[in-house]
Amino acid sequence: MKRFLLILLLIVNLLYIAAVLTGYPMRFSFGWNVGLGLVWIGCLLLSGIFLIRSGRKSGYSPYLSLTVFSLSLASLGWHAFINYLFLIMG
Repeated sequence: MKRFLLILLLIVNLLYIAAVLTGYPMRFSFGWNVGLGLVWIGCLLLSGIFLIRSGRKSGYSPYLSLTVFSLSLASLGWHAFINYLFLIMG
């Protein structure tokens, strides 16, 4: 179950980063922006919890948790930066 959830979160993060890097025009309403921010924070929390728990288990590779954590951090940072620019520029 954890592996499936981490793979799903990885796909969500990769789709968001791919859409941003390809220049897909993503203009969301306030509700969508808050929802995406909460999704990124949830991804960070879940992958952090799984990463901490992976140190206690033998034979478990933490690479998937670490990948989701780093991509979630990048997605949250990019999302916050873009929303900050739109707020400043009007």
